[in-house]
Amino acid sequence: MGLDLLSLGSQGVLTAQRQLNTTGHNISNVNTEGYSRQSVEQQTNDPQFWGGNNYGTGVHAAAVRRNYDKFAVNELNVATSNLSHAAARNDQLGRLDDMMAHSAKKIPENMNEFYGAVKGLTDSPSDMGARKVVLEKARMVAAGMNDVYGVLQQQSIDTSSQIDATVKRMNDIGQELVDVHKAILKTPAQANDLLDRHDKLIRELSEYTQVSVNAREDGLFNVIIGSGHMLVSGMNSSELTTLPGEPDHQERRLALVEGKSVKAISNSDIRGKLGALFEYRDDTLSQARDELGRMSIGFSQALNDLQGQGFDLNGEVGKNIFTDFNSDRIARSRVVQNGESTADLKVYIDDLQKLKPGDYQLKFDGTQYTLTAPDGKQAAVTPSGTPPSFNVDGMRVQIDAGLAANERVLIRPARSAAGQMRVAMEDPADIAAQSYISGSSVSKGEGDVRVLQSGGQKEFQVRISPDGSQFAVTDTKGQILVAPQAYPPGGPIDVNGTVIDLNDKAVPDDVLAVSLIPADGDNSNLIRMQELQTQKLMDNGRSTVLDVYEGLSTDLGVQKASYERLQDVSMVEHDAAEGRVAQVSGVNLDEEAANMMKFQRAYMAASRIMTAANETFDSLLNATR
Repeated sequence: MGLDLLSLGSQGVLTAQRQLNTTGHNISNVNTEGYSRQSVEQQTNDPQFWGGNNYGTGVHAAAVRRNYDKFAVNELNVATSNLSHAAARNDQLGRLDDMMAHSAKKIPENMNEFYGAVKGLTDSPSDMGARKVVLEKARMVAAGMNDVYGVLQQQSIDTSSQIDATVKRMNDIGQELVDVHKAILKTPAQANDLLDRHDKLIRELSEYTQVSVNAREDGLFNVIIGSGHMLVSGMNSSELTTLPGEPDHQERRLALVEGKSVKAISNSDIRGKLGALFEYRDDTLSQARDELGRMSIGFSQALNDLQGQGFDLNGEVGKNIFTDFNSDRIARSRVVQNGESTADLKVYIDDLQKLKPGDYQLKFDGTQYTLTAPDGKQAAVTPSGTPPSFNVDGMRVQIDAGLAANERVLIRPARSAAGQMRVAMEDPADIAAQSYISGSSVSKGEGDVRVLQSGGQKEFQVRISPDGSQFAVTDTKGQILVAPQAYPPGGPIDVNGTVIDLNDKAVPDDVLAVSLIPADGDNSNLIRMQELQTQKLMDNGRSTVLDVYEGLSTDLGVQKASYERLQDVSMVEHDAAEGRVAQVSGVNLDEEAANMMKFQRAYMAASRIMTAANETFDSLLNATR
């Protein structure tokens, strides 16, 4: 009996000791991030049968259990990913919005100052000082566009660097998870602290991307990122990498290296901070550069067109003030293709009102060209003419050398324009103050005449027929100079040595009067330049050039407000999920203090059993003497 008492007491002491040790472990790790509270699961020993009855044999510590709720932890991981994504997007848009409110704000200010200088020149068209001011204000507009474009371009480069750094850290986490798995296999019992470390790594990984964890039969885990990409499988870890974009090699894309194969991952499959970085680089910054590019093209092309419709101070047809955005060099730069491509395409801007932002994808399957618009809509296109070309959204795409079978290229009509904008004019005398479009014109449409070469005929009128199907050229007295022919014309028109180009936007009964006789003090072309400030040149006649900037600022502000609200909502969901995990796994010092007292008393009580056993043995020994 004494032996039984001694065994009961010793087992009770050991069990209480393990309870005390575990409670102390909990208290010590109360501030350890990712720690899950542990508790000893104690069980009664198997009873012994004696004399027709079962007698208890005491207690033992069966296991150290980790207080853990898989569903609450998974919910927290999802909430962490959503919060990280929303916070990163809000921060990105906040920085961009601040730039638009400060640095980029100079763009509309510079444009307004340019129009103010043009207005000042209108009062004295021959004043060289006023002409120099106009040219200097033009340089300020171009410099402002270049500066903001440079900032946006640098942000794109910096974002790509952040993507690379994030991918490297995700790979490190994958390898660390494999190391944890190896340690778990070497642990004979449940590895509670290792599992805590595993969950902590998963929590960090969920900040970068969406993560799901599946338990395996061997006690290890499969870690899946995005919409089904295996990063870790038991003892093996795949490697994330970035590949050159196709066809834009600068827009590096995400891929997963699995053994000897490389699988590209769509950016839309990734959430968290990494997904936000891709969205900022590929969507937000691209949108900002596209809209600033459209402003650059609209502002420059409209002024250059008016320059070509007037006389400078020397009585010559005006030259371009700004970069010619329809030069062959810039037209070719709008096409992005891989380095091995032999295709030769040029994209010319024919209609500012129809020009849209975004990427167009042109693909050739060997027999048919297919164009995918920025909104995702696809349409078959059939180039025609010599060289073959087709028109879409105000662009004329000329194919000098076709695409190879299954080749695709990107068309970006305005992406780089803000960085390409320059002032081409050096002499202030070249500003065309006088318009050769006479005030006697009667025009209800947007028909324009451009003089390509000045010849013997100095005054004439281009007349559109009542049904709009033909045009003719007459002198000021109505005498026919160019017989009626189909409208719009197929090319330049020769009027007694003066070569003109007539666009296709005139309406029936329009009369476009042209006078190539210089007149001192004439400011008619300057007045037309000044009117560009309020002329709705963009978005199918709905927006001025400055409205495009305001629209961009408004859209970025709306996006920021949206992600700010989303961050607040995500924070509430994250805190609620974190609270549910803490409720199950968190250490409560008050509870642990109570447990410490309870297990201490159990230890002392079990010790008394051992004392009683010792006293019984002593009594038995003394009785035999």
